Amino acid sequence: MTTLSPILTAAEMKACDSHTINSLGIPSQILMERAARKAAALLLSRRDLFPEGEILLLCGSGNNGGDGLAMARFLADGSLGNPRPCRVIYTGRWVDGVPDPTRMSPECARQYRLAAEAGVPILPSPAAEEALKTAAVVVDAVFGVGLDRPVEGEIAALLTAVAASALPVLAVDIPSGVHADTGRVMGVALPAVATATMQALKRGLLLYPGANLCGEICVCELGIDLAPAATCARLADEALLRLALPPRARRTHKGTYGWLVLLCGSVGMSGAAVLATRAALRCGVGVARVLTPPDHQLVLRATVPEAIVTAYDTPAAAAGFADGDAFVLGCGLGATPFAGETLKALLELPHKESPIPMVLDADALNLLAKDPTLWDTAALRHPQKRVVITPHPMEMSRLCGLPVPAILADPVGVATEYARQRGVTVVLKDAHTVIASPDGELYLCAAGNAGMAKGGSGDVLAGVIGALLSQNGDRVGKELSVAALSAAGVYLHAAAGDLAAERLGEYGLLASDVAECLPLITRSLSDSRTVITRG
Repeated sequence: MTTLSPILTAAEMKACDSHTINSLGIPSQILMERAARKAAALLLSRRDLFPEGEILLLCGSGNNGGDGLAMARFLADGSLGNPRPCRVIYTGRWVDGVPDPTRMSPECARQYRLAAEAGVPILPSPAAEEALKTAAVVVDAVFGVGLDRPVEGEIAALLTAVAASALPVLAVDIPSGVHADTGRVMGVALPAVATATMQALKRGLLLYPGANLCGEICVCELGIDLAPAATCARLADEALLRLALPPRARRTHKGTYGWLVLLCGSVGMSGAAVLATRAALRCGVGVARVLTPPDHQLVLRATVPEAIVTAYDTPAAAAGFADGDAFVLGCGLGATPFAGETLKALLELPHKESPIPMVLDADALNLLAKDPTLWDTAALRHPQKRVVITPHPMEMSRLCGLPVPAILADPVGVATEYARQRGVTVVLKDAHTVIASPDGELYLCAAGNAGMAKGGSGDVLAGVIGALLSQNGDRVGKELSVAALSAAGVYLHAAAGDLAAERLGEYGLLASDVAECLPLITRSLSDSRTVITRG
């Protein structure tokens, strides 16, 4: 059975910790020391990131600080290999020249006593200025995932000084100052070159600006039971893609893999239709029919010979040819009254036994924002509609009325609320895209790169998602939700972009390069060839 990678909130992680300790009987000390060993082992194994030399550990008074104190002990006493010189900067309360254990969490207090008994030097925050001069590496264990207030005062000054030192930082669980649920910087945050996060990803590691501060992410398995977080967000990754594109049976035909109808393109916007159609075909859809104005059809017939190109001169004519397993509407369609009437004609088509899956992209979204009466069409008012919208932040702003900065500050909240209000799956495109369903299903995609910030990338994505919806036929809404298939498409598109960037670099990357790399991502998912050998 395929297991999808969970992405937890702070509350979900706390519930899982409590369940593991109280219901499964694994002592908290054992979990803390597992975390410390895993984080320390990461530090020791990544010599490309963390050079030899003295290790300075910044430790707070909570369980995150306890992780850091346990790390200091293991590194200093040689439990994980050769002993390493370590010093701890303790940021909590001091009384009479020593840390006050009564102001620590119980596990932090335990680890403080053990570290002190092992001879680890433990210093107050003012000592950091001198300690940074001799340190080679810094471990950030000041705040964990429970931070819910701005970082101020002496600790803010400490984090700022460490950042200014340019020393490589390993963050334990999450960089201090980053909100675990939103990725927001709580006043001041300490950038890391790597983050050892415990048991599961946290949302704040994948949402910006926190995603810019965590460096490489290593998920450290501790044996924590994640059952209490069964409904958490999931990572859009290869495991999800394998669910969306299972191996093909040998004896099949083009109809087995779906008929995708694309209402795309207009004069001057041929590229959008070409990219969306090529992407869909590269993802395995059986038949792609492109509906396009007469003046535009020759371009498509010449550039995408595998597609059926159907010209229409009236909205009714376009609707008459729209017979498929899924639709992609809007790529390069234009925002003219004629385009709006044509879109409306397809949205008013009567459904068969179940609603037709639809992807609304680009100009379809602009037309929808301009004319809210389109929400009253048959496709969009259907109570079980299977509609995906794929806005970038500006398109999302037009749809929901929020300014772009507000959307970028809370993409999960905005996408989730709009999906709930409108009953559609929202693919809110960003460096890390958010996929939200009307019933609260949530995915995040961390793949992709800045080279994909080019015109045409969204058209490729629309074609990819349309292809996955079309190919899955009766599985849509049963074995696989529309949101899961959309998230799988987002990952496939992003992974193809990463492969294209690896080959060509980010500056010269084109949307067409991404489309051409799509089959290189999927080629390992199916092999139906007959093999004949002789012995």
